[in-house]
Amino acid sequence: MLGSLLQNLHAGEPDAFGLDISDETFKFVQLKKGRHGLALAAFSAGDFPKGLIVNGEIKQEEEVMKILKSAFAKPQYGKLTTRHVVCSLPEEHSFTRVIQLPKMNIHEAKEAIKWEIEQNIPMAINDVYYDWQLVPIEQKAMGHQDVLISAAPRTIVDGYVSVIKKCGFIPRALEVESVAVSRALIKELHTDAPVLLVDLGATRTSFIIFSGDALQFTSSVPVAGNKMIGAVSSSFAVNEEEARKLFFDIGLDKNQREGKVYGALEPIVRDLADQIRSYISFYESHAMHEHRKEGAVAVAKILLCGGASNLNGLNVYLGLALKIPVETGNPWANILKEPLKEVPELPYRRSLGYTTVLGLALSGMQKLET
Repeated sequence: MLGSLLQNLHAGEPDAFGLDISDETFKFVQLKKGRHGLALAAFSAGDFPKGLIVNGEIKQEEEVMKILKSAFAKPQYGKLTTRHVVCSLPEEHSFTRVIQLPKMNIHEAKEAIKWEIEQNIPMAINDVYYDWQLVPIEQKAMGHQDVLISAAPRTIVDGYVSVIKKCGFIPRALEVESVAVSRALIKELHTDAPVLLVDLGATRTSFIIFSGDALQFTSSVPVAGNKMIGAVSSSFAVNEEEARKLFFDIGLDKNQREGKVYGALEPIVRDLADQIRSYISFYESHAMHEHRKEGAVAVAKILLCGGASNLNGLNVYLGLALKIPVETGNPWANILKEPLKEVPELPYRRSLGYTTVLGLALSGMQKLET
């Protein structure tokens, strides 16, 4: 039921739009084929009242359905022209990583993968949906095969499927957020060296390592935008709207507001840098394996995305703290022709918060004719 992991859908199937659901917000995007590739057909975003979705689990299905159904009927831009949906699954409830298996035929691989999932997730195999895909290996002489596996609890998946169907739509596939983020940011889904994607959302931050032709490792922490904005709000005794303006406009600039905004944010951003450093260290010692290129580093570059990545000065702070090049990612990398990074309806900075759903929308498109 998890559907596609890395590849676009088969050419005979209808297009689907992407739907990204989180605890507090939702976004959806439909792409279309244009004369020069892909273009934006429709998009929208909205909020959920607190308590409808908690830690990625839908608690009040009818209320979530009503909000989404209303939004689908009247997008902020364009019009949905398909009833097929590719929906996100919450990272905190999902298991996604690359495992190694001895080279074997497809039937043997199915049984081996099932055993690996049973050994590596804290749930019974009958309580999860899972999917997998072989990952190409550049060095043919290797005696093993890399396999990307993804699993999520049936209770979580069934909740999302039920809501989509009650809205009158057809779930095409459900994808873990990290897979969608990788599809959006990684040009042609290939890197020459490992890249760490840091997705800074409202309630949590996800760490995703992509190397070669596949996602390699994921994790998430509760250090996120809401916590930072809350710190600014408390420090200045202002409401959330004013705190957001200080967060995005001043951020980590020590020279403005006597450095008080910096002082409120810096301990949280320092903690984020420490979390990233620990994550890279863990990946280097536990997950990198022998067919990496000689002399390769654990992470050659960091790409930031998510709405909170617009924090002023974040790239510079993390780059100096981690001594790794840090850039803001381009969620249009596989949609628009270079060097374009935005469309008039969805400017670049705003689109960083749409990274996951743009990746989902890409999954929902048929392969373009070459």
